[in-house]
Amino acid sequence: MLSKKICMVGRFGVGKTSLVDRYVKNHFSEKYHTTVGVSISTKIVDEHIKLIIWDIAGFEQENHYVPYLRGTHGIIYVADSTNPESVITLNTIKESNPHISDLPSICFINKKDLVEERQWGDEQEQTINTLSQNSIWTSAKTGEDVEHGFILLSQQLK
Repeated sequence: MLSKKICMVGRFGVGKTSLVDRYVKNHFSEKYHTTVGVSISTKIVDEHIKLIIWDIAGFEQENHYVPYLRGTHGIIYVADSTNPESVITLNTIKESNPHISDLPSICFINKKDLVEERQWGDEQEQTINTLSQNSIWTSAKTGEDVEHGFILLSQQLK
């Protein structure tokens, strides 16, 4: 079985931890828990691949991601559909870490269920398209397309 390190990156509060909890434990909590440093979870996708998911704390200072990204096999960029600034943060992460550009990646546009609060337009869509070849609208709260997104990334890792 192949073990693949996946790093989840994005601004604080976009739902990285909630997405991991939904995927690994099929659980969602309304309470906000700040990740300090990194939280690591594992999930066996199938008989061929195990994901080691690094949920990295939100973007507080430039380049704090660098040590965590070493040895990663894939990236999950996480944006918040209710916060356009979250996309700018993702672009900054990618630009300051050019070695991750060639890695398999996917962008989760989270909080799909918050339709009324959505602040998403052409500018955000264009930026997302430059980050990753694949993007998927997800909801950690309802679970919609969370597993599908992780599976799409794991297929790129084989």
